[in-house]
Amino acid sequence: MPSKYLLILDGVNLIMASALEYYINAFDAEDFYGLRLIISWVSVAVFVWLLSLSYLVWKADSKSNENRFMMVLLIIEGIKAGFLVADAFPYDSDWEWLWNYLWVFKIEVFFYAHTAAILLYLCIPIYYRIEKLNFMFRESFQRYAWFLAPVLALAIWMNIRDVNGFYMADSAWLICSEAGAEPTLKLWWGSIQPFMTDTVEQIGTCSRYYEVHLVDDSTAGGLWAIALASPLVTLGALFFIRSSMKSDQSAGEVGKSRHLTSRSLYIGFLGKVTGTMIYFVTLMVLIPLMNGGELATFADSTLWRFGEDSTSFDRVKYLIWTLSLLMTPLAMGFEALMFVHAALNDSVFGIDQNLRKTFRTAMFTGTGALLFLTATEVMEQVLGQGLIGGVAIGVIFLTLRGPVLSAIDGVSGRLIPATYTPDETAYLRAYETAMEDLIITSEERKLLESLATAYGLTDDRVRELEAEFDARLEEE
Repeated sequence: MPSKYLLILDGVNLIMASALEYYINAFDAEDFYGLRLIISWVSVAVFVWLLSLSYLVWKADSKSNENRFMMVLLIIEGIKAGFLVADAFPYDSDWEWLWNYLWVFKIEVFFYAHTAAILLYLCIPIYYRIEKLNFMFRESFQRYAWFLAPVLALAIWMNIRDVNGFYMADSAWLICSEAGAEPTLKLWWGSIQPFMTDTVEQIGTCSRYYEVHLVDDSTAGGLWAIALASPLVTLGALFFIRSSMKSDQSAGEVGKSRHLTSRSLYIGFLGKVTGTMIYFVTLMVLIPLMNGGELATFADSTLWRFGEDSTSFDRVKYLIWTLSLLMTPLAMGFEALMFVHAALNDSVFGIDQNLRKTFRTAMFTGTGALLFLTATEVMEQVLGQGLIGGVAIGVIFLTLRGPVLSAIDGVSGRLIPATYTPDETAYLRAYETAMEDLIITSEERKLLESLATAYGLTDDRVRELEAEFDARLEEE
C-alpha cells in the first residue's frame, strides 16, 4: 500500500481513537453521566425531526402559500432548536479544525434563525385573518412574505454580525493534561483575556484530564438582545392566535374562515413560550440568586465543575445550568407537534393519539432520567456511592410505573385535546347511544362491530376509542 494511503489511514485511526476517548470520558460521574452530551443528541433529534416535518408540510401542498410559510417557519425553529447540535461532536482542542466550522452554525446560523423567526412571527397576520389587522391579510402579501422574511433577516444579520456587541471577540481552550498538572491555555482566536488567566488560577491543580472552551461573552450584548427578543415576539404571536380564536368563536365560523381557530396551535405556541421563558428565567433569575446576585458566565460554569474550592452547592448550580439547556429543544419539539397537529385540522390519521403517546413516553423517560441523575449525585456527595442512589430510584420508579403513567396520561389529556376523524366521531356517537343503559348487549356489539368494519377502524383503535369514552364517563 502506498505510503500516502498509510498516512491517511493512520490519521483516520487517530481521529476515531480521539472521538472514542472523548465520548467515554463524557459519561463519567463528574459529568453527570454524559448529561450534556445526551441533551446535545436530543437537540440533534429535534433538529432533524423539525426539518422532516417541514418537508411533510411542503409535500402536502407545495403550491399553498400557507404551507410554504409553515415550512419555512419549521425550518427556522429547527435551526433554533439545533443550538446544541454542534456539541454532539467532540468539543476540545484536538477538534479545533472541525469547530472552526461548527462554531459558525452554533453562533452565526443560530442567531440568524432568531432574527428570521422574529420577522416570520410578525407575518402571522398576513396568512391568518385577525380582525384588527385585516389590512395585512392579502394574497399579494402572502405570495412573497414566506421567503422575503428570511431573506430580509439574512440581510440584517450580515450587516450587524461584525458590529461590536454582536460577536465574541476572544476565545481559548483551558487544558488539563492529567491529574496533578497545572492547567494551561491554548488560544483559539482573539487574545488571552484576564478572566481566562483568573480561571486558571482559581482551578489551581488539575483534578483529572479535561478540556473546556472559554469564550468572552461579556461583550456580546447584542446577541443576548436578539435571543431575549425572540420569545417576547413569540408571546406577541400567541396573542395573535388567541385573538383569531376569539374572533371565530364570536362569529360562529369555526372551520370556515382563515382564522387560527385551532386550540392545538395555541397550546403549541403557549408551550414553546413557556419553555423558552423557563430557560431565560433560570439563567437570568434563578442562577443569579444562587450565584451571589451575579449572572453566570462560561468561566463560572467551569469553576463550578473543576474549581479547587468547588462545593456540592456548586455542583447543584452546574446541574441546573446544564438542565436548563434542555428546555429550548423540548419547547421547539412540543411546538412542532402541536403546529403540525393544528395544520392537519386536529383529526387526520388520529394524529392526536400519536401525540399523546409521544408525550407519555417522553415524560416517563425524561422524569426517570432526571431522578436517576439527581439520586446519583446526592448519594455520591453523601456516601460516595452514587450508583446506589441511581439504581434504587430506578427500581422504585419502575415499580410505580402504572400510577406514574396514569398521572402522565391525565396531564396529556388536558394538554392535548382528543379529536377524532369523522368516521371515529360517528362510531363514538353510536357507542354513546349503546351505552345509555351502561350495558352493551350482544346485538349492540354486533352492530358496533359492523360499523367499525364499515368505517375502516381497526380492533385496536376501537378499543382505544371505547376506553377513552369509558374513562370520561367514569370521571363525569
